Amino acid sequence: MEKVVDFECPIYEMAKDNPEFIQIMYDLGFTKIKIPGMLTSVGRIVNLKKGSRAMGIDLQEIKAKFEVHGYEVKNFD
Repeated sequence: MEKVVDFECPIYEMAKDNPEFIQIMYDLGFTKIKIPGMLTSVGRIVNLKKGSRAMGIDLQEIKAKFEVHGYEVKNFD
C-alpha cells in the first residue's frame, strides 16, 4: 500500500482504510478523530489544511510527522 497524505483530500478518504493514519492524527492532537461518527461526518468535508486551522495545529508539524512515518506528502503548498 502506497502511503500518501494529501493536504487537500478529505480526512475521511485518507483514514477509511488506514488505522495508522488515524493514530498519527490522534497523536498530533486531533483527538476528536476517535469520537464515534466524527470521522464519517466532519471528516468527509474537512481536509488537513482546514483541520489544522480549526485545531490550531501547525501544518509543518503535521507534514513532518507523516514524513517520519514514511508518507509521501501531496498538496502541502
